[in-house]
Amino acid sequence: MPTPIRSRQGAEMIEAAVGPARKCSRQNLDKLCREGALLGSPCILRAKPLLLDADILLDEYLAKVAPFQSEARQPTAKQNQQPAKHRPSRPPAQALADDSPKPEEIPSYNDSRARSEFEKANILEMDRKAKANTLLPREDVGQAWDAAVNITRTVLLGVPSKAKQRIPHLTPDEVAVLMDLIREALSGLAAGDVMEIYPEVEP
Repeated sequence: MPTPIRSRQGAEMIEAAVGPARKCSRQNLDKLCREGALLGSPCILRAKPLLLDADILLDEYLAKVAPFQSEARQPTAKQNQQPAKHRPSRPPAQALADDSPKPEEIPSYNDSRARSEFEKANILEMDRKAKANTLLPREDVGQAWDAAVNITRTVLLGVPSKAKQRIPHLTPDEVAVLMDLIREALSGLAAGDVMEIYPEVEP
């Protein structure tokens, strides 16, 4: 069930959450709900007189209003209080060249929070696997793989001499052919073109 509150209570709740740097009066909140960023928001339970849902008001405000707040988006009365000499007629060149993300490119508060929770879950999962010894450092995996490759190479290069011991009638030329074939296979493995050397082997 929603928790209905008036706009004054909603403004006080928002200001308490975002701090005094971004003041939010009842008038500001009324205008945001009537014609601003909160128009049509699910936090509005009733338009006239304004009644808001306290359970989702803050999330809606942080997602739709807070990321895009600027002096230009403040109420007109506040703008009129500023001296005209402080309002440049055109933005400075540095502002035009600014490549900061546009409002439509900034992810919403809910999207950012979902991404943050997703990354936290990934980190926790990695920690769990590391403690259970099911996740190895990249350096250890690389060293183990290099050792396995070197052992395999040594064993394969020793096949011709073992063949000569078990098949005594093999000639030195035949042993040399076996060695050439094994070296050719090892070179193909190293180059990654085994299928070109042995096209008859199915993957």
